[in-house]
Amino acid sequence: MIDLKVRYSAGEFLKIMVLEERGLTQKWLAEELGCAERKISEICNNKRGISADFALQLEKVFGISAEMWVTMQAKWELYNARQKVA
Repeated sequence: MIDLKVRYSAGEFLKIMVLEERGLTQKWLAEELGCAERKISEICNNKRGISADFALQLEKVFGISAEMWVTMQAKWELYNARQKVA
């Protein structure tokens, strides 16, 4: 089996590699997307996943493909499921 390294959840990637690296805040992103800041916080802190719809919104704002976001989210969820059954 191919072992794909999971370094970040999609939310951690958003928080660390996108927002922090660009000097942006969760509040800014919430305003940009027209959603609650709580939603962004929950995603960044792994309390909520990134849906396909949200991935499309992120694609528009950051130019990072929706496929990348949903793939990263799926890999994170699969990684966590494997940890539970191991």
